[in-house]
Amino acid sequence: MNRIALAARAGTARVLVAAMLTFVASLAALAQTPPPGAAASKLKGIWEPVNYGEDIALLDVFFVTPEIGYVSGAAGTILKTADAGASWTALLGGDPESQERAIKQLWFVTPTIGWAAQTTSSETNLLRTTDGDLWTRIGTLPEHYEDFAFASEAEGVFVNDEQIFRTQDAGKTWTEVGRCAARAEVGGLVRQIRCNLWKVRFASPAVVYAFGETFGDVSAAAVMKSTDGGASWSVVQLLENENGSESGLFFIDENVGYLSTKDAKSAFRTTDGGVTWTGMPATSIGRRIVFADPGVGWAMRYNNLSYTTDGGKRWVSRQLTFPAMPNAFSLPRRDRAYVVGDHGMIYRYSVVPDATPVAAKVVAAPAMPALDNAVLTQIQQLDTRLDKIDAVVEAAGGAGGDASAGDWSNASVDQQLAQLQSTVDTVATGVPAMGSKHRNLNLVMFGLQLLGDLTGQGNGLKEAFTSLRQSPDLGSASTALQNLHSTLDSMKTSVESFQTVRRPGG
Repeated sequence: MNRIALAARAGTARVLVAAMLTFVASLAALAQTPPPGAAASKLKGIWEPVNYGEDIALLDVFFVTPEIGYVSGAAGTILKTADAGASWTALLGGDPESQERAIKQLWFVTPTIGWAAQTTSSETNLLRTTDGDLWTRIGTLPEHYEDFAFASEAEGVFVNDEQIFRTQDAGKTWTEVGRCAARAEVGGLVRQIRCNLWKVRFASPAVVYAFGETFGDVSAAAVMKSTDGGASWSVVQLLENENGSESGLFFIDENVGYLSTKDAKSAFRTTDGGVTWTGMPATSIGRRIVFADPGVGWAMRYNNLSYTTDGGKRWVSRQLTFPAMPNAFSLPRRDRAYVVGDHGMIYRYSVVPDATPVAAKVVAAPAMPALDNAVLTQIQQLDTRLDKIDAVVEAAGGAGGDASAGDWSNASVDQQLAQLQSTVDTVATGVPAMGSKHRNLNLVMFGLQLLGDLTGQGNGLKEAFTSLRQSPDLGSASTALQNLHSTLDSMKTSVESFQTVRRPGG
């Protein structure tokens, strides 16, 4: 068995998986989950100060992984950390005496490709980075635009009053593609309605939603939808007697989404792509709704945190007390978050053992649930048992013998393979299922990409195992085993890399 070749394959897999930092980060909480059968320790959530050392109002935050993140704010500031806030580097600004205009919104599609909006006296400069460090001006938005979002390094949309614009060149140029207007029955009468849009979000590369408020003599919140990546739009629902201004919007997938209305007076959930909305018993959900994965989502309004751990079916609220009012938050993983505010305030959320001493200035918080790592144990067990079959193949080939011919199968090996079949099936379906259940929603398209890769790995594992069981000779058995080990190495790298993110004090 050529273990050097296997090591090389594993090294290549590690490089590829490392590129998928988002999904890796979203499942890094596996390190906190005890193996099956072990006693689970009680956990708690804490917020710790990791402040920037200057008196600057910090307005937005976006972490692309639990450790790597960006903060924007007054005085033309963009800060970066690569160590979960232990240290900060000013990529732009950082001087509280600077006369540069504030940078108020951040958006990333990969760990290194992102945009930032800097409002001037007449327009908004759209800044862009492709390496996570150097920021340049790529285009402009209207001075009082409401929201923008990108689906890829080239395609994005923004909303401004009743207009919707689309770019296919990363924001250099924009084309108007729609307006919030429709002919609809309201209060039993047909009316021509118009609306201003406040939020826009991609649910997938093809499906985009926008949300806003009607104006004129019709009082309603309007939901718009595009199914062609933002090229064309239609109003899919009006929520009568609701105010859609200063609102919140987030979609877990193309069909399941959440919205909140002005002043957090109402919150709604859809499971059919925005056609129907059900009111939720959660009236304190603010205008920023973020899900780390399909199970855990947060919304914040001032010092109030609303959170769900069951995909949004039930929400719980908790009052938090920070030294300054939070202006924005980021939730890159279910057990890691950051809030920013005035006077350089940055606080980091972590889930720690209940016995962890609480330092000064730490704010108590609820603990988010950890992820299940049962599939990791199964991968390790499968790999160990395949090593035993490796030994059978090598022994059958003999020291220096020819492993390319001859019947390698025997009753003992056949029995071992039969016993492994259920484990192979469990791992092959368990890895993609874990990816689907905990798919990263911080960088939506990256999460979808890696989910497809995990599904391919599962199918490859089953195919390689079938080839092993059907191998007529030592040569084909050796090749099938190598393919099996290579696939398992990729799977192990994916899951084990979830545990490599450094933690405070680690």
